[in-house]
Amino acid sequence: MKSIFVAIFFLTSIGALHLFGQQVTHNSFCGHENVIHYNEKLYPGYSDFVKRTFYEAHQLITKSSNSRNKIFTIPVVVHVVWKTDSENLHDSIIESQLNVLNESFRLQNTDRDSLRSIFKEIQADAGIEFRLEEVIRVKTSSNFSLSLTGLPDKVKQSAQGGSDAKDPDRNLNIWVCRIQPIPIIGGQILGYAYPPVGLANWPTGSSAPSKSLEGVVIDFRVFGKNNPNIMTVNNQKYNATGKTTVHEIGHYLGLRHIWGDGGGLFGGNSCNEDDGITDTPNQGAQTGGGCDKTANTCIDSNGNDLPDMIENYMDYSAESCQNTFTREQIDLMRSVLQNQRSQLVNTEEQLALSRHFKIYPNPASTFFSIESTQGNIMDKITITNQFGILLASFKSINNQEMEIKHLASGLYFVNIYTLGKVVTHKILKVDE
Repeated sequence: MKSIFVAIFFLTSIGALHLFGQQVTHNSFCGHENVIHYNEKLYPGYSDFVKRTFYEAHQLITKSSNSRNKIFTIPVVVHVVWKTDSENLHDSIIESQLNVLNESFRLQNTDRDSLRSIFKEIQADAGIEFRLEEVIRVKTSSNFSLSLTGLPDKVKQSAQGGSDAKDPDRNLNIWVCRIQPIPIIGGQILGYAYPPVGLANWPTGSSAPSKSLEGVVIDFRVFGKNNPNIMTVNNQKYNATGKTTVHEIGHYLGLRHIWGDGGGLFGGNSCNEDDGITDTPNQGAQTGGGCDKTANTCIDSNGNDLPDMIENYMDYSAESCQNTFTREQIDLMRSVLQNQRSQLVNTEEQLALSRHFKIYPNPASTFFSIESTQGNIMDKITITNQFGILLASFKSINNQEMEIKHLASGLYFVNIYTLGKVVTHKILKVDE
């Protein structure tokens, strides 16, 4: 089962390098494990927090499945950070990638019917669409590479030769650039992204990656379906079809790799690991490229002996093989869009309505109040944590004090039910 971190962080290995304990046939890897491993060193407890995030987000799957008819539209800002002309991708390539995203997340991809019949029941339309808001082009003299001590987040910072994120709360920022191989080792990244962890809930005293670093990074050679630039891995052509970005946006929206990342950075058997999704079959390890439909690496704890779901976007199978998200993967992503990343999909009407309410004090330690500046009637107010778990509910009275002294320090969502809609504000709970 998988844990997802947008865009395949594929590391090309040299023959002797086993960063994840398994070498794939095309010598490429996704870097989700690297992100967790690196942040765990910076912020002890990070990996456990990520696991808890996905576990608790999974609790909302049933609730989310009741609203599948609603289409969520995510605004996208593409940053093309280029040094050579070939890296400055044409608009048609960007359009091609948006088409791949919309086809994949709406189950309109032409290869959807190649999914094996045993999995047909769990194949579904995610009801998530992507709208291109802006293309920002920045010429640079900088290099962007994964190192043994850090991620290539310089591409997200103008001061480092990259391009600053545009309102990452309300836009999915995608940076497209040349990602350099790891110095000396030679590992190559195709892309990476941070999952929707609650940064305010990190261990006390840890400084998390800033909001400005939210988004997806993709190597320019694997962005889009009609890209003339070719990625070669150990002198072999990597056949990119735009699915790297699909995979990484899966991570960005809360999914994990289908095999559950057993063994961490150094790999290992994953049959006892879980991606928090019950309708993806247990899988013993990442698929090392290709499209082997005979692969069957696990029998799960209930005795079910399903084959590996190599058609899933969250595996490391060949992009030409990937064609499906499962129903529960979809419900988890939709849950994230209603909770951790809700501001991405709020309608203009909701955004305008949210300005009619004022929360104070913010930050707060024991109580906060909500004032309706336009006299709107508030039917109900709820407080949820960053996993969408309901913590408190109030019958609303204008300017009523709501007690939060029992909550741990961190970031919370205040949901105001008014005029048949729900608007959301954030409040920071601090210690007295």
